[in-house]
Amino acid sequence: MEFSEIIRVHREQLNLNKKQLAEKVGVTQPYIVQIENDGKIPGDGVVLRLADALGLDRRELLFAAYRARASEDTRHYFHSIFDDLTPTEEFSQPFIEARKDQFESPEFSIRHLSTSADSSYQVALLTAKVPQASFSTHAHSVPQVLVAVEGSFEVTVDGKTVTLSKDRQLSTVVPARTPHKIRSLTTGRLLTVTLGRVVRGGSVAAAARAEV
Repeated sequence: MEFSEIIRVHREQLNLNKKQLAEKVGVTQPYIVQIENDGKIPGDGVVLRLADALGLDRRELLFAAYRARASEDTRHYFHSIFDDLTPTEEFSQPFIEARKDQFESPEFSIRHLSTSADSSYQVALLTAKVPQASFSTHAHSVPQVLVAVEGSFEVTVDGKTVTLSKDRQLSTVVPARTPHKIRSLTTGRLLTVTLGRVVRGGSVAAAARAEV
């Protein structure tokens, strides 16, 4: 269901007109009209107030908003670097391109830090914005090392779960083509070092084989 349809359907289920919803959310009636009729995607603050006004799960409505904001290029980029996401999981953690080399989702941000001159490795920073943030099971075509910089993370690799933090195990290795998932126990940052031939270009198409 599209974001605009989610808002309209739940508004009608509550027998609210557009003016009443606007008053509950603290925006103008034309703003609600733009959301429902023109496909306008509001900022996160308005999305959260809409969720509260309509009795919706805040996280789910935020995810719907981010999916709607994400360009096809961004979707293609993430589909290409996360090899084995199934169609139902493919965009369950939706990202939008905030600026060059940085992607944002409701729960995570990913920032590319550097690529070696010969493109043999790439370093990125995964930041968990909230505790219990969960990244869908996925795999990469090349090995990856995950290093806890701040906070605590659970990493499940091929069915085995380890806890990464500076006070416990600092890092873990994810072999190539091995399903793994990441869950934040706290807010924090995880450094990812991707080993093997990677490509970083000026466009999503050129970066289609890049690993984050």
